[in-house]
Amino acid sequence: MVRSGGFAGIQQRGESDTGSDPMLRRLVARVDLGTVPPPGRIPDQFLYDIDIDGDTATVGEAQLNGPLRELVHHVLGRTDR
Repeated sequence: MVRSGGFAGIQQRGESDTGSDPMLRRLVARVDLGTVPPPGRIPDQFLYDIDIDGDTATVGEAQLNGPLRELVHHVLGRTDR
């Protein structure tokens, strides 16, 4: 997972393995990247490039909700957004 964009344009990367992370395994089971809408054109928003076993999506900050939001926070270790 890669977070990019935002005002400063700084990238943050995170990676985890479901084999060693039971919480991640549960979150991944609840996420369907195929149903995520494309990111809107919102200035300075964060974009998240997510890859789950070859299934990829780019998600805008505004589209993060429910299990997808939990997944991003878990992998990137963020709890402040």
